[in-house]
Amino acid sequence: MSERLEDELIELLGPQDFIRLVEAYGGERRYVPKSETGTEIAGKLGDEVAGRLAKRFGGDEISIPLARVFRARHYRAADLNNREIARKLGISVNGVEKLFRRRPSARPPRRRQADPRQTDLFGSPGN
Repeated sequence: MSERLEDELIELLGPQDFIRLVEAYGGERRYVPKSETGTEIAGKLGDEVAGRLAKRFGGDEISIPLARVFRARHYRAADLNNREIARKLGISVNGVEKLFRRRPSARPPRRRQADPRQTDLFGSPGN
């Protein structure tokens, strides 16, 4: 359920506003008011973000995910080192290293160009 909610919130708010939401309220159960203006959420995140949340979740209580993996990748893409990421996530540097080991980047590994001087020991597929 949590990953589904995380994906739904990312799609609803976009990555930047989702990061702001989880930095402000991650790990909490929050009531989302039906009104988007004059609320605590609007004060911290702006009326536009509060409006999108109110339209989708207004009147409901939701568990804001911690989204540690998503945030760690976001911070890594912003060139933060493991110590800085650990501080932002509230975990140890070892915890950050484990996070990246457990959940490697979604990007596939880069394939190196074969050196034309190198012979193919096993043959190309289809040969």
